[in-house]
Amino acid sequence: ELHRVLRPGGQVIVSQSNRCFPSKAIAMWLKMNDRQHLELINAYFQYAGGFQPRQAFDITATMPDNSYRDPMFIVKAIKA
Repeated sequence: ELHRVLRPGGQVIVSQSNRCFPSKAIAMWLKMNDRQHLELINAYFQYAGGFQPRQAFDITATMPDNSYRDPMFIVKAIKA
């Protein structure tokens, strides 16, 4: 559906954190680590077809003491 509604060069950004409600997530998601989550999202775009190679980014905020809070990642896809 994303591919259908986007113009060529249009972008999709999927944000993902490892925080979830376990009762709402599928079992496969709960067994995966952060990298595997990103690979799964990338695979959805790969199998859909019509997108340029995707990019993944870690956008986790760092605190002044160099600690971090909730991990946050995005996958960016551009329609070919």
